[in-house]
Amino acid sequence: MSAATNGESEAENFPSWLPNITLENAVRAQLGDFERIISVTPKSGSSEGENYSSLFLRLLLEVELLDHSTKDISFVLKAQHNNEVMAAIMGKLKLFDKEEQMYHTILPKFEKLYENAGKPIQFAPKAFKVDRDLGVDYILLEDLHRKNFRNENRLTGLDLEHMLAVLEKLAAFHAASACYVEHYGLFGEEFTVGVFSENNRQLLQEFNASGAFLTQLKKWKNAEKIYEKLADSDDYLVDRLLQDQQYNAREFNVLNHGDCWSNNIMFQHDAFGKIKETLFVDFQVGKYGSPANDLYYLILSSAALELKTNKFDYLIRYYFDNLISNLKLLEYHRPLPKLKNLHAALFRNGLAAYMVVSKVLPVVMLDKTNNANLESYINDESKMKAAMFTNHKYVRVMTEVLPWLDNRGLLDWK
Repeated sequence: MSAATNGESEAENFPSWLPNITLENAVRAQLGDFERIISVTPKSGSSEGENYSSLFLRLLLEVELLDHSTKDISFVLKAQHNNEVMAAIMGKLKLFDKEEQMYHTILPKFEKLYENAGKPIQFAPKAFKVDRDLGVDYILLEDLHRKNFRNENRLTGLDLEHMLAVLEKLAAFHAASACYVEHYGLFGEEFTVGVFSENNRQLLQEFNASGAFLTQLKKWKNAEKIYEKLADSDDYLVDRLLQDQQYNAREFNVLNHGDCWSNNIMFQHDAFGKIKETLFVDFQVGKYGSPANDLYYLILSSAALELKTNKFDYLIRYYFDNLISNLKLLEYHRPLPKLKNLHAALFRNGLAAYMVVSKVLPVVMLDKTNNANLESYINDESKMKAAMFTNHKYVRVMTEVLPWLDNRGLLDWK
């Protein structure tokens, strides 16, 4: 691999094995036969403060074709972070192994189910492999930016048109996962248990400590009763989390994306601004269980403020109608879920809603900051934690969302 880099500081963050990879097969999958790869130039694929767990690179290639003309193509490379703390966490949880399985085995089978039913569908960017196994963790993907895919603004949230597009694709994804179990058997333990294992108790406690959030909650206007309800929640939160995340085989279960927020959703628009396609990325924390998990995660983290509570039931109904339509299309053999059962699951999983608004939403609404990383997220005394919960945009959203959660009984999970 011939590599040109922009400055030493950027190159220092590149994996040491990067110069050793070759991409002949990936290029051939994109272009067909070609003469040679002239150059490969790695560029940082995400700005500081936008990425927490992995290193993202964009690989820019100049390729000589058979007619000796040249063509520029690119790939996205997701690699293990150079930060030792992050790398250790990712390794312990085997998140790259899980994501590789999703991109190369499970998602193609999901898409094949729809192809066989006469409805071609794509859930994610195409995945490739480097020519030789280097014994390192990585994910190599097509560069969706080449097809004009973009994220929407996470700070303003998704409007109704974009939310409906995501829910439509999420319903198709969930339906495929339910039918996958009928065709291929239950997902492995990495999906049925995932990170929610007793072996990960300490890590779960560190990630989900509520001290910084509760300190600010105590100061918010008209939040005294809610604070009193949650004041000692760190004493039992992980116990309840481990309990709630055990899937119930008697209920309707799906493979949840697990990290379904605006930065992991890519949109392609036509010349008039209409949505043409919606794709998901980042499949490291998928979890088999109630669809309530993904629904709370998506709506409470990424819908525009005017939709989160005012349109919540409408969004659930839209998702449900699409779910049933896809289950019928794929000839799901078990009894179809009912809307009332989905609402019951949402009420039972109140902790999932609390986790989103207290752990995920403050990160989503955080302006770019150089302090945004996994270590800062865990550290209750970090500048990042202080910024998360004192952010006036976040506080404004929570003054509406927290009472809504409380009025629905979703904070009564002690």
